[in-house]
Amino acid sequence: MTGEIEIKPFIQELKTGLQTSNTEADIVKWLTVVKSLLAGPNTHVSHNIEKYGYSSRDMQRLYKNITDFHIKQIYDLILSKFSVEWISALGSENFKSLLKPIFMEGNVKESFIALFQASSESDRRDLRFHKCVALLEEFLTRLRLGKLLQSQSSCVSNQTSQTSCTLTLDPEQEVLMGFLTSLPDKMANKLHHDVRNCFLPQSFIPVLALGILDTLDWARQILAQGRNVSLHFVSVLIGKLSLVGYADILLETLLPHLCVRVRKDYMWCRICERIFSGVPARCQEALFVPLLRQIPWFGLVDKFLGDAVLHNTSVKMLLCTKLMLHRVISKPKTLLHNIIGYLSAFHTRRHLLVEVLLDLLRVWGDASSMRRISAEQHLYISRALMVCIGYLNETEKSANKNELLQLLMPGVQAHLESSDPAMRNVGMVVAKTLTQTVEPSGPKLEFELDVKNQDVSDLLSYTDIPEDPGILEAEESVMRSENESEAVEQGLASISIEKANSSGSPINEPELDSDDDLEPYDMSNDRKVEKAKKPKFIRDCMEGLICSSEDPDRTEVCLSEAEALIRKGTDGLDEVSEYLTREFYERNYSIRQRLDILETLASAAQELSCVKKQSVHVHTSNNELASGTSGFTSSSSSEMLPWQEVIQRRIESNTRRFAHGRTQPEPVPTLNRFAPVAGDFFYPLMYRVDQSDPCLDLMGRDNLLLFRLLYTLAIVLNSSKNIPACSKMGQALLEFTWPVRLHHDNCVRQAAVVATMTVLLVVPIHALISDLSVEVTETRTWLGDVVEQDPDTECQKLAAQALFLFQDRIKKESESATAS
Repeated sequence: MTGEIEIKPFIQELKTGLQTSNTEADIVKWLTVVKSLLAGPNTHVSHNIEKYGYSSRDMQRLYKNITDFHIKQIYDLILSKFSVEWISALGSENFKSLLKPIFMEGNVKESFIALFQASSESDRRDLRFHKCVALLEEFLTRLRLGKLLQSQSSCVSNQTSQTSCTLTLDPEQEVLMGFLTSLPDKMANKLHHDVRNCFLPQSFIPVLALGILDTLDWARQILAQGRNVSLHFVSVLIGKLSLVGYADILLETLLPHLCVRVRKDYMWCRICERIFSGVPARCQEALFVPLLRQIPWFGLVDKFLGDAVLHNTSVKMLLCTKLMLHRVISKPKTLLHNIIGYLSAFHTRRHLLVEVLLDLLRVWGDASSMRRISAEQHLYISRALMVCIGYLNETEKSANKNELLQLLMPGVQAHLESSDPAMRNVGMVVAKTLTQTVEPSGPKLEFELDVKNQDVSDLLSYTDIPEDPGILEAEESVMRSENESEAVEQGLASISIEKANSSGSPINEPELDSDDDLEPYDMSNDRKVEKAKKPKFIRDCMEGLICSSEDPDRTEVCLSEAEALIRKGTDGLDEVSEYLTREFYERNYSIRQRLDILETLASAAQELSCVKKQSVHVHTSNNELASGTSGFTSSSSSEMLPWQEVIQRRIESNTRRFAHGRTQPEPVPTLNRFAPVAGDFFYPLMYRVDQSDPCLDLMGRDNLLLFRLLYTLAIVLNSSKNIPACSKMGQALLEFTWPVRLHHDNCVRQAAVVATMTVLLVVPIHALISDLSVEVTETRTWLGDVVEQDPDTECQKLAAQALFLFQDRIKKESESATAS
C-alpha cells in the first residue's frame, strides 16, 4: 500500500500538468514524461524523465501502474486538449517527435480505442476530429494491428491445463471486438464522401487479415518453444467479421497464406483447426460457406477443420444437414466436393457420408417434398447426391445397395411423372448414375438422355472426384510484391509482341500443282430433277404422306409442299378449329400428338391476329423529288444519290416549319381474320378439362398437357385483345384457373399465373374495374399470397410481375382520365 500511496501523487501531478499545460515548454515537458513512461522500464527513452526531477528508481512500478489503471485516462486527456491554440503551441516538429510516438508506440489497445472513440463519437468535424482521424489512419498498419491482436492472445504455461484457458471474452475485449468489426461502417457514417481509403472494407479488412496472419506466426513460434497460447480472441474476431459480411474479403487475403503453411507444417494444421472450429456457433455458417467455396481441394479441408464434425454438434448440423438439405448456393461444385470429400477423407468420418447420402436420397425421392421446394433447391440436392455417389467405395456400395435402390425407385417415378422437362432429366441422370454405381453388373436403366445438353452434362460432371491441384499460382503470387508481378506481366507482353512481329512477315503460298485450267460451269440456276410429282391439292398431299411409306422421294416432296398448300386454302377456319379442339380430348392420341394440336392452335391464333406491316413511303420536299426524278435520266444517278441525301437531311434539320404535313400515309384498315373464330379456338378447349378418362386425365397425372393447355388459352386470349368478346373470354379464363391455382405441380402453377397475367393485361381496364371487380380483387389477393408463400421462385417472380404491370395499367388509366 505504501508504494501505491507514493505513486498516486505522481500520477495526479502528471494528469494536472497535462490538463493545465498551454505553453510549449509545459506541453513538451509533460508529453516527454508520458512518452518516457510508455516506453517501458530499462529503455533509453525512460532516462529522459530524470532531467525533470524524477528518479528512474520507481520506473518499474510507475510503468505497471500506468499501463494497468491510468493509460486510458491519459490518452483521453491528451486528445481532449486538441485545439488550434494547443496544437500551434506544440509545433509540428514536437507533434511528430512526441505526440505521435505516444499513440503509435504506446499501449496499442488503449491507443486504438481512444482514437476510434474520438473519431467516431465526435459531434463536430473540427480540428480535433481531423487530427484524431489522421492519427487513426496512421495507426491502421499491419504491424500495429498484429501487435493489437497479440496483446489480446494469452500465453499459457505447460503446467496450465488446456481447459483452464478462458473461452469467454471480458467486457473490454468485447468493446475492442465491436470497434474492429464496425470500423468501416462507423467511419463511413462520419466521413461520408470524404472517407479515406484505409477505412474502406476493401483496404481495412486485408490489412487486418495480414495482422491476423502475423499473430498466428507469433503463436506458431510460441508453440515451437513448448508453450501453449490461447487464440480465442482471434477466432471470435474472424467469426464476427464473417457475420457482418467480410468473410470473402478476409479469406481472399488470409487463405492463400494458410494453404501454403498447412501443406508443410503440422503445427499450422493445429492452429487453423483451433481458429476455424472455435468460432461461435452463430458465426459458423457465415464463415464456413465462404471458406468451403474458396479452399481449392477437399484434401485441405481436413487440415482446417480436423475432426470438428465428430465432436462439435453445431458443425455436424451445419455440414451434414443445413448445407445439404436447406441451403441453396449458386455454383456449388467446389463447396459440395469439399464437404463430401472431407467426410470421406478419413475412416472415422465415412459413416457420415453414408448418412448424408441416405438423407439426400429420401428427400430427393419424396413426391411431397418435390412439390414444396423450389426447382433450384431440388437441383442443388440432386447435385449433392451426385457428389456423394462419386465418393462411395466398394464396401459401402455392397452394404447399402438394397436400401439405396429401394429409396431410388419411387423417386424416379415421381420425376418421370413431372411436367417439367428439367425435372425429368434430373431424375433420369440420377437414376442411371446410381444404378450403374451400386450395381454395375445388374440390369441397367436406359433413358433417352441428351448428353450434349448443358444441364445434363453439368450434372454428370459432379461425380468426378477432383485431384489435388498443388500449390496454386494464386497462393504463390500473394507472397510476391506487386512490382514483381507487374514486371513479369510486362516481360510476357513484350515477348508476345516480339513473337507477333516475327511471325508477321508474309509467307508466300505455294502454287497449286494442277494442270486443270478449265473453269467449272455455273450450276446455280439448274433445277433439281424430281422423281415424284408435286401434289396440287391437300388431298393428294395427305395421300402421299399416308400411303407412300415405301417411296421416300414422294414423302419428301409432299412434306415440302404441305405448308404451301395449306396456306393457299385458309377458308373453313371454324371447321378446322372445331375439329382440332374436339380431337384434343379424344382417345387413341399420344401426349406428343395432343401437344402438337395445342401448338397448332396457338400458332394459328397468333398468325391470324397479327396485322401485316404496310410499306412506308415518306413524302419529301419538291426539290428532293425533282432531284430524284432527274436522277433516273442521269447516267450517274447511283453516284449522286448519297450526297444528295446528305444535303437534303442537312436542309431539313436546319429548316423551321410552322406546320407539318403528314409524313406517313394513313394506315390502311385490314380485316381481323381471327375475330370471327376466336371463340372456336377458346371455349371448346375448356369444357372437358375436368373429365377423368383412362387415356386422358388433365387434373390428375397429365400435368404436362394441363400446363400447355393453360399457356395455349393465354395465347389465344392475347390474340383476341382487339375484339369485343375479349372481356367475356378473360372472365372465363379467370374462372378456369381457379381450380389449378393451388396445383401441386410447379409448372401448372406458373401457367396459371401467366394466364392470370394475360387477363389483367389484355382485358380493357374499364371492364376489369366495373364488370370483374370481385374477381380482380380475389385475384390480386391470390397473387400476393403467391409472392409471399409459394415455394417456387419462378412463380413468385411471375406473380410479382403481374401485380406490378396491373398496378401500372391502373396508374396510367387514372392519369389519362385526370388529364382528359
